[in-house]
Amino acid sequence: MCRSRIFAILIIFFSSNSYSALDIDNVFKLISENSVKTLGFIETHSETLFTKEVKVTGRVAFSENGSMSKYIETPSKSEVHIIGDTLSLIDNKGVKSVSLDNYPALSSGINAVRWILLGEKNKILNNYSINYSLKDDYWTINLKPIKKQELLQVLSISIKGKFGNIGLITLLKANGSSIRTTFISLKK
Repeated sequence: MCRSRIFAILIIFFSSNSYSALDIDNVFKLISENSVKTLGFIETHSETLFTKEVKVTGRVAFSENGSMSKYIETPSKSEVHIIGDTLSLIDNKGVKSVSLDNYPALSSGINAVRWILLGEKNKILNNYSINYSLKDDYWTINLKPIKKQELLQVLSISIKGKFGNIGLITLLKANGSSIRTTFISLKK
């Protein structure tokens, strides 16, 4: 009799925690409601065969229509603007633009982030398998491309955060290199 009471108390205790309130649908909703803003970032590109680790810092802005802008402060000043499927780089050499359709790895990472920020879970499901986990109020969304062309370039994308705030995005490329981006709130 005593064991069954303890078991019942444990069931009530564990079923009433915050896990049910932060299911993946709620996390997508919270992120999309909180996504139109400017954040600071520190991005680390892992060491490759020919280069040492590279750190990039600056700020990133996202708008409600899905456009993103990155203002890079270090190692050298430049800007990256993504509007639709066009990525434009502005630096001291001028402006260069490319279509994301020609760069599957780049497109995969950008679109995954863009769709999460817009709360477009169906677009994510059409392009990635999703593994979602939650510990306390911290969640992790792991994405694995389901299209062979993208999987040859990108092994996985991991997005970590709390409530509606993304704190870390890690993109693991098929060649073993990675890009790890940490986001920081800017003081007003």
